[in-house]
Amino acid sequence: MFAAIKSRSFRSALNPLSKNSLSFTAASATAAARFQSTLAKQIHDTSLTEDALHVKWANQASTYSFLWLRDNCQCPQCLHPSSRQKLHSSADIPLDIKPIDFKILGEEAEITWDQPLRHGKNDANSHVSRFPLEFLKRYESSKSSEEFRFNHLVPQTWKADEYKLDWISYDDYMNTDEGLHTVVQRLYNKGLVFLKDVPLKDEACTQVAERIGPIQETFYGRDFDVKNVAKSINIAYTSLYLGFHMDLMYMDSPPGIQLLHSLQNTVTGGASIFVDSFRAVELLKEKHPQDYEILRKTPVTFHYLNNGHHMYYKRPTIVTGEPQSGPAWDSHVNYAPQFQGPMDDLTPAESKQFYGAFQKFADFIEDDSLRYQLTLQPGQLVMFANRRVLHGRTSFDPTSGDRHLKGTYLNLDSLKDKLRVLSQAYGYDASV
Repeated sequence: MFAAIKSRSFRSALNPLSKNSLSFTAASATAAARFQSTLAKQIHDTSLTEDALHVKWANQASTYSFLWLRDNCQCPQCLHPSSRQKLHSSADIPLDIKPIDFKILGEEAEITWDQPLRHGKNDANSHVSRFPLEFLKRYESSKSSEEFRFNHLVPQTWKADEYKLDWISYDDYMNTDEGLHTVVQRLYNKGLVFLKDVPLKDEACTQVAERIGPIQETFYGRDFDVKNVAKSINIAYTSLYLGFHMDLMYMDSPPGIQLLHSLQNTVTGGASIFVDSFRAVELLKEKHPQDYEILRKTPVTFHYLNNGHHMYYKRPTIVTGEPQSGPAWDSHVNYAPQFQGPMDDLTPAESKQFYGAFQKFADFIEDDSLRYQLTLQPGQLVMFANRRVLHGRTSFDPTSGDRHLKGTYLNLDSLKDKLRVLSQAYGYDASV
């Protein structure tokens, strides 16, 4: 009933790129061609059991559930050819569905099913699913599927003397794939990137951001101005020392990336300061594991009650192991003392535990060895991961000159998207 594998060809695992997308480098194209010429040879055997297809690859034995296979049929009747979106629901798959025929034809695996979809879907009694071999290879294991989505990446934590300042020119970033790729890799690896020679125009900051993705607009607007303002609605708009924090922790979905572009800076003081909170978390976990657990489990109140707004959200200081984000993105920190609200649901004993743990974490954050400091000059721009890198500013003398930064935000999804696309085309360099 079930045919043995005979054919040994397949299609590229990388989807064709549009004319507006990236083109392959010679090295990546050569690697893809080599991958194509050897993939089919990796299939040593196949078999079917009561509820699954089993494929023995050269170095991996894989199991594909019949339910999973039917649900992920790649034919045009099940997957829209241009949108690449499913045309049925997972709820439409009969629980007892089985193949009545299975074979390899050229570069595809073909399965004929014994029954149609549920709920009267337009599906023949003997629907035929076709799977490119590279599709099956992509999902041969949880590891391979994570690698396909670049969820196997691991960020590199740093302290001040480990962060290497490496300016990226505005022209390279805006006009070359290499410059853009360097920026998004560094935003993931280090969480902190500096651009130079950015035009001294109000719109330059948002233009830089939109090279990665659409602006995440907030109640501050599409962008915002950071300068000394009388009766300010935000401590950032003063000349006071601005301690380490992350922006908009009181929102349901805080920005993933923040940009600050220096338009003017003739004041005394006003240096930008940064800390990799992931390194502070590592130190806390190593030296005070119980306090680390307290900060993982205790929700903190963040709020903004001002200027006609009432924003509120509760989240723990340290978040790890979020399965829905994927291993590469399963951790972040929520730290903004300036915007913490009353934690009115803790007992006195719980309060003492939390405050003690929070103080230890703050001590690591305030350690000079973790603090990277730089005074942004006009035409320089910083991008940083708002859910990882803490930022702040030293105080400055407002009578000594002018200081004006333009800021904007990006959603973290935009970084994830661009990093995956660029890394698929050019590879990923953990040393960037």
